[in-house]
Amino acid sequence: MFERYTDKARGALFLARYEASILGSSLIEAEHLLLGLLKEDKILLGVLRDDVAEAIRAEIEQSSPRGDQRVPAIDLPFSVESKRALAYSAEEAVRLGHGLIDCPHLTLGLLRVDGCMAANLLRVRGIQSVAYRSMVGGRPAAPLQPTAPLRPAAPWLEDTIATLENLVGRTRKHLKRYADVYGEQRSQTDKPWTRKQALGHLVDWAAAHHVWIARALTEPKLSASGYPPDSWVSAQKYENYVWQEIVDLWAALNMLLIHVLAQIPEAKLGLECRIGSEEPVPLSKLIERYVEHCEGVVVSILA
Repeated sequence: MFERYTDKARGALFLARYEASILGSSLIEAEHLLLGLLKEDKILLGVLRDDVAEAIRAEIEQSSPRGDQRVPAIDLPFSVESKRALAYSAEEAVRLGHGLIDCPHLTLGLLRVDGCMAANLLRVRGIQSVAYRSMVGGRPAAPLQPTAPLRPAAPWLEDTIATLENLVGRTRKHLKRYADVYGEQRSQTDKPWTRKQALGHLVDWAAAHHVWIARALTEPKLSASGYPPDSWVSAQKYENYVWQEIVDLWAALNMLLIHVLAQIPEAKLGLECRIGSEEPVPLSKLIERYVEHCEGVVVSILA
C-alpha cells in the first residue's frame, strides 16, 4: 500500500500508529499523523519553533482522552480523516511532479482536510497550504520515469495494447485528481457499487488475466474455473481502501499486463482458452474481451 512512500514518510506513519496506541485510540486519527510529522517533516520543523511543536503536542494530548489501556499498534486502522489526508498527499506529490510521497506531502494532505483538528492546529500557527506548497515545490523532485514504448512480439496485438495503454494512462491521470470522497460515490455500473468497488472489480480482473496469460504462454491450452465473481468485491472490502491506492494498484497491474501482452508470440494467439462454462475462444479473443470490459467499467466510473 505504501510502495510510493519514502522511508521518512513511512517512519511518520509508524510514529502516528505508535502515538495513537499510547493515547489509547482505536483509530489512527489525523492528529496522530501530525504528531508523527512533528518528528519527521524537516520542512515543518524548520518553520515551527521547538516550543510551538511541544505546544501542539500538549494540545493534542489534552484533547485525546486516554483509554483504560494501551491499544496494540498493529491493530489500528486509519480513520476517515487520515485516509483523506493520505489520498490528498498522493495528489500533492503528483501536482508537484514528485515521484515519491514524502513527509511534506503528508503535511500538505493534512492541511487540505476540512474541519480537521490537525489542520486547524497548523493553520492557527501560520502554516497555510499555498505557502507551504511553494516550500515543498522548491525541494529536489524524484520524477516518475517514463517507460519506453513496447514493441509487441505479435504485431496483431499492437492496436489492442495501444488501446489498453491509452485507457490506463488517461484514466489514471483523471482519477488521481480526486480524493476518497469521489471514490465513495456510486458508480454508474449495473451493480450497486461505489467507484472504489467498481475499480476494485477491475483490479480482480487484471490480476486474473495476468495469471491466465502467463499460463497461456506456458501451457498447451488454458482452462480456468471462471471470471472473478462479483462477490469478491464486497468480500475484500474495497470500499474501505484508500482511493488513490486503488487507482495506482489498478494502473500498475495493467502496466504489468501490457508488458506481458507484448511478450505473446503470434503462434500463441490461437491458443484455446475456456473460462468457466463459456465456449472456448482463442487467446486473442480473450484479450479483446478484457480490454472491452475495462473500457465499459471505466466509462461507468467516470460518469
